[in-house]
Amino acid sequence: MAEIVPSLNFPEILLVDDTPEDIEFALSVLRDNNFKVRVATKGSTALKLLEQHQPDLILLDIFMPEMDGFEVCKIIKEDTDYRNIPIIFLTSSNDEASIKKGFALGGQDYVIKPYNTSELLARVRTHIKLKQQTESLLAANRELDSFCYSVSHDLKAPLLSIGKLTEYLTADYQDKLGDDGNELLANIQEKSLEVIATIDHLLELSRTSEMQMHKETIHLERLFREVYDELVTLEPPRQITFTVNSLPDIQADPIMFKLLITNILSNSLKYTCNRKNATIEVSSFNHGGETVIAVKDNGAGFDMRYAARLFKVFQRLHSDNEFKGSGVGLAISQKIVKRHNGKAWITGETDKGATFYFSLPNCGG
Repeated sequence: MAEIVPSLNFPEILLVDDTPEDIEFALSVLRDNNFKVRVATKGSTALKLLEQHQPDLILLDIFMPEMDGFEVCKIIKEDTDYRNIPIIFLTSSNDEASIKKGFALGGQDYVIKPYNTSELLARVRTHIKLKQQTESLLAANRELDSFCYSVSHDLKAPLLSIGKLTEYLTADYQDKLGDDGNELLANIQEKSLEVIATIDHLLELSRTSEMQMHKETIHLERLFREVYDELVTLEPPRQITFTVNSLPDIQADPIMFKLLITNILSNSLKYTCNRKNATIEVSSFNHGGETVIAVKDNGAGFDMRYAARLFKVFQRLHSDNEFKGSGVGLAISQKIVKRHNGKAWITGETDKGATFYFSLPNCGG
């Protein structure tokens, strides 16, 4: 006798449709292929069912009374608890305008009614598999971030101890060690501090994945000026022209965004350190329904052939002798922008400066 697989292991689908014959057909096909199905004949009912239990996928009819599929999809995708549930729209005709609107609202696919059994099953299986793979990758990333945090945290304590021991050794035996011995101790202290700084950056990288998002209105122009004022006090006296053009207010996490701006401006200050007259300019523009922020400097720049390496951890395009750094700051910056559903990229030219860009969707405050 074949073993009966518990129904709890079957993928679950929420079917939202108001046409009895279409519901009956879809139920027959899906349940015969080991899918659990719950049915809602109205959008409001579907949203209530969603609050009770999240399905693996939603089949959503476009044309329904009271609340159409577009409105239901919009409500679902605006809720962070539900936005990752794939939605396949059901439509009775190959209506290109409706299909485009569905994709724009966040739908993943569509199926034409009356159903073709093979097509319905293929699309359902594909999107459930993609959702499962995405969840597995996210879980793996969380485990990796947690591992990095643990390792970095555990490494920091002995390194701090080494630093303290070298301080004591210098204080007690400086006269006996001679020039060579003191130079060696100074090198040990310097390298210990470099590794500790790298570990701190790794901890920041892990925290940006673990931190809960708490968005509020941020006056971006004010934030850039405040962070610059803080950073420039740590610089030796320099001739720097810092310009901030009109920037929009945005909805973002204030802690993460301050770290983002700090990383961006720190890079600009670092790579313009050899310029007699350094310039850093911050501006914004709209492109494709998104707001893009650009931070341009006249620093060392880089060869665009190697641009893809910049956002990878520990990847650097300049030697440590030229510019100190851990190679983690840009990876942190990109992760922060991604968590705000934006994109980050850099352009530059060797010895002619670089521009860091990041975009944010619907960023009006």
